[in-house]
Amino acid sequence: MLIDSLSALFAFTSFIRWYEALLVAIGLGLLVFYLTPEPDAEWEEREPPSLYFYLQWSWLGHLKLKDAFYPFFILYNAVLFLIDYRVQEGEFTVASWVTMHIIMAMPLIYWTGAVWRCSGKTGSHRWAVLARLMTIAAFLDLLLRWVIYRYYPNIFFNCQQMTIHWGDC
Repeated sequence: MLIDSLSALFAFTSFIRWYEALLVAIGLGLLVFYLTPEPDAEWEEREPPSLYFYLQWSWLGHLKLKDAFYPFFILYNAVLFLIDYRVQEGEFTVASWVTMHIIMAMPLIYWTGAVWRCSGKTGSHRWAVLARLMTIAAFLDLLLRWVIYRYYPNIFFNCQQMTIHWGDC
């Protein structure tokens, strides 16, 4: 998350500079830190018996934060790495790249709700803040990828891929 998109924008465009990104990150960090409530003093630890209950309980905020955060974090970053790798190898078209991002947007909304609701079920306020910041970073990454797709497609896509999608290079 943010590795390919942000580094490509830093290296090949003047869309955003490192100090602007740092300023946004610090501002978001402070905002999330002050808006995140302290963890619950006592909470019941639940072990979901099936995938259905895992999804339901994480959405309702009944699971530990790490149980709601890490599975999707790993899955989401693995998918982003895979589609960026496939584009760089020339195996994905522009439309496939966009379709995969649209497909990943719905689970991202679910993941954000689950992390937000489960953030009270952790041992430290810092972990809750960090988990919430990572969900915001995922949305920012999608926004930066849309900027790349819309305004700087030559960063990720070769001329053949762009000709197939837009009709010109």
